[in-house]
Amino acid sequence: AGREAEDEADLMVLHRLSRSVLDHITYEKGKTDVTTTAEQALEAGAGVCQDHVHVFCAVARLLGFKARYVSGYLMMDDTTIQDASHAWAEVHVDALGWVGFDISNSISPDDRYIRLATGFDYADVIPVSGVRVGDGNESMSTRIVVEQQ
Repeated sequence: AGREAEDEADLMVLHRLSRSVLDHITYEKGKTDVTTTAEQALEAGAGVCQDHVHVFCAVARLLGFKARYVSGYLMMDDTTIQDASHAWAEVHVDALGWVGFDISNSISPDDRYIRLATGFDYADVIPVSGVRVGDGNESMSTRIVVEQQ
């Protein structure tokens, strides 16, 4: 009973943290970019999912939790075309394992989420990286098809 009570207390702390992050950093596209730090997002008071996850993970780690950044996709509504990747956090809770927190949407991840990578922060899970030398233009398009079986 002791461990179970501790896990419930931990979950309560983590859910409060999730709400607090969203209270202090409103969801607003264009206020930040992939190089924005957790501190900068807090100062700006606005950001997107990656900013929410960076701040959430930083505070969770300060509180002694193991926390990781998750990059993937979320089916946001019933449309088949989705325009962006998504980020959420996972925290290790002893009796439960890794528990997901989608701070931006104030929910726990479910079967609408597709995980691509986990890491310490965005830099660990960059979907595409490389080096380009010289002039020129480039563009990239991706197409993902997910079907329930």
